[in-house]
Amino acid sequence: MTSLTPPAPLSDYASESRFVQRTRRRYAALLPLLPPGLPSKAAMQTLLTDLQAQGYDAPSALRVMRHIVQERLISLDCQAGASLEDCTAGFTHLAEVALEQACAHASEQLGTQYGQPQDLQGQSCMLWIMGMGKLGARELNASSDIDIIFVYGSEGQTTGRTDGRGQISNQEYFNKLVRQVSTHIADNTEHGQVFRVDLALRPNGNSGPAAISLAALEAYFLLQGREWERLAWLKSRAAVCWPARDKARTQALTDVVIPFVFRKHLDYGVFEALRQLHAQIRSQAALRAAGKSAQECDVKLGTGGIREIEFICQLLQVVRGGQFAELRVRATLQALPALQQAGLMPAHTCAQLQAAYTFLRQVEHRIQYLDDVQTHTLPKASADIDWIARSLGLADAPSFFAQLQAH
Repeated sequence: MTSLTPPAPLSDYASESRFVQRTRRRYAALLPLLPPGLPSKAAMQTLLTDLQAQGYDAPSALRVMRHIVQERLISLDCQAGASLEDCTAGFTHLAEVALEQACAHASEQLGTQYGQPQDLQGQSCMLWIMGMGKLGARELNASSDIDIIFVYGSEGQTTGRTDGRGQISNQEYFNKLVRQVSTHIADNTEHGQVFRVDLALRPNGNSGPAAISLAALEAYFLLQGREWERLAWLKSRAAVCWPARDKARTQALTDVVIPFVFRKHLDYGVFEALRQLHAQIRSQAALRAAGKSAQECDVKLGTGGIREIEFICQLLQVVRGGQFAELRVRATLQALPALQQAGLMPAHTCAQLQAAYTFLRQVEHRIQYLDDVQTHTLPKASADIDWIARSLGLADAPSFFAQLQAH
């Protein structure tokens, strides 16, 4: 974590976020439950306990916790000089705590009906909730959805209930668990939702099973895995391990993923597939931009935006990561210097992309801070643009647009 040095003079830019205004009005009495400073996972877990002690049920406590933690991170970002890495780490911790709590709640509920899942040797069956994309890289946005894939250790059956009934296959059990976890986090209630959950990156997409065994995942990679999936799995990480993190068994998962993402020898066939993927991204961005003014640019998907910087990194990592193990990192701001050190990117290009990525991600966050909406397009209202500029330490909107255009 970096030290937080408030800008001078201190201005309460966070109070101009409509999301922060709503949160401070509704949860004013609860905000002090979170200790000062950057919220850690331990502080969030304590906050959850305190909220439940005040009468909130588990799903409501998660949603109220999100409001409180988001308010804190927005304040630290806009007022106290929190770094991009500190903010994205905070949003990522929030998602991890929510997933851990949802998994524990679902396994407790399912355990009373079906017992616990076991492998064919009678040992407890591992479950990994794989964080993909920005969750996997610990780069999560303020108003992001979470891309996750559920992978379980092996086929087998649950232990059933004490009366000898309720035994089901591990596949059935984990499919049920996926549905419960998703509902626990994604359902909209009077307190909103914790995160939108996206399962579309799993093998065979929405037509595939909700959870997949490790053996089935390995077979899929060997027989059907596509080039774009290599880029997706590049950032993958076991965000949650259930019932507990087991280093030896998690290594078996790593041993399946690494050979799929990083080939031992240069695979020149990958270039054409990646060109097609890039063309598709550009085409989609152009469709989204149709009919919009230059001021309404998309800082994520537009030309020269966040996605293109990420694409440059991931392409070089996938192509060269088989030869350079040091390139096997997830976060973009770690990948860029690694590419430079490996001689794959000039120093001045690395510096330009690092500066652009940091600036664009900070702009993206402020767009989302306004109303807690998952958007990457600059707002139309001049007052909102002016706030974004001032909260970034810039004098006015023209100064902001000049810097945005330069990046």
